[in-house]
Amino acid sequence: IQSIIEMTLSPERPSPLRSRTALVCCMAVFLGSLLSVASVAVATSPTPTTTVSTGLRNLGNTCYLNAQLQCAFHIPKVRHEILSATPPSFIEEGQGDETDAGDTSLDKTMTVDADEAPAEEKKEDDNADTENQHMAATESQGLVALRHVFQDMLQSFANLDGPVSPRILTTTLGIPVLEQQDSQEFWKLLLPALEKPSLSKLYTGTVEDYIVALDGSGRERRREEVFLDLSLDVSPDGKCSVDSSLQKMFGQPELLSVAEGVGWRPEKGAEKVDAHKGIQIRESGLPSILQLHLKRFNYDWNRDVMEKVNDPVEFSLELDMSSILAGNASENTPKQPVQSDSAIYDLQSILIHMGEFGVGHYYAYVRPNVKRDEWYRFNDDIVAPVSFEEVLADATGGKVRGGKVSRNGGLLGKIKRIIGIFESPSFGYGGRSSNAYVLQYVRRSE
Repeated sequence: IQSIIEMTLSPERPSPLRSRTALVCCMAVFLGSLLSVASVAVATSPTPTTTVSTGLRNLGNTCYLNAQLQCAFHIPKVRHEILSATPPSFIEEGQGDETDAGDTSLDKTMTVDADEAPAEEKKEDDNADTENQHMAATESQGLVALRHVFQDMLQSFANLDGPVSPRILTTTLGIPVLEQQDSQEFWKLLLPALEKPSLSKLYTGTVEDYIVALDGSGRERRREEVFLDLSLDVSPDGKCSVDSSLQKMFGQPELLSVAEGVGWRPEKGAEKVDAHKGIQIRESGLPSILQLHLKRFNYDWNRDVMEKVNDPVEFSLELDMSSILAGNASENTPKQPVQSDSAIYDLQSILIHMGEFGVGHYYAYVRPNVKRDEWYRFNDDIVAPVSFEEVLADATGGKVRGGKVSRNGGLLGKIKRIIGIFESPSFGYGGRSSNAYVLQYVRRSE
């Protein structure tokens, strides 16, 4: 900065244009330095009531694991389920929010001298110890290992330490750290391996497959299926959205027409009839945590290869599922909105895939508190606060609307955009091949 000022004031360089340029650069560098320090402070010192991870080390090719753990860790209910060593029925109401973490790592129980303790209290303590030992023996090794990782993440947050290693989890579960895996598939395999029904229940929903004859006979077939996430098609036309994909999945049923040779045979030996085939979801089938998997990897029959669809998919902070719920409308009446928050979800985190099929990198954008507009990018051991504008630019896919978007939010980003320098291409943080792979929503009423 001093060199620029000296150059500006030097009598040997009296050019007004050079002077103005130097002063603008000087101001940008100076303000940028101040704001960079502020950004670091924000990253390391989040809102006191919000728990924010300090990052996870990549052990080789474990970015897929790190990204999913960050999405899970920053949901208080999930964190509580992992850290709790007692059944939910024994836990006082009100725990499981931001304060649940400390209760698992710190002993807040008042102690008394053994000689002064009443005999009844000693007996109760002995029974409690026996029960805890039984529970510890029945817990899966994977759950215990994940609890250690979460405890280390909490401890690191409390002490403002560096990133945490998930080594104990990969070693316990026999995960090869040098082998890349699909992050969405990994999470669907990890949940059952933890063997904690109350945790899996948070992610579990149900849909109903149905076929209904159109001949007025009332013949039908219905089958309920359990899901941990919903897989949505990604249209390569650049006009895809979460809402449109959900409407396509749960909207108009497919017509099985006898005239077209695809009629439905209700039972063995019966004549084929026209029928409607579809899938529906009811309010009772909605999970507490809704994961939407965007099917970005498709098989190209013309080229005989798997490829990634990097086209944009629009999504919003709020997702209202009431318009697609079964039972809200009939063919002759308009759909009635659900009169509660039970079908309304808030966007909590986004799992990003950067790269192409078979090779790439995963990281996550997380909002630790869905009631606040505070987002963080968790890229393994690098944690950075970001604006939602940056999240959209990186997660939507395709080029950013309106041209270039600065990778820096806030005042620093505005200064750089005004000056017109230091601009990134018209893609988000990860470039042209980075986009949302999994969107994670949490139900507002819970």
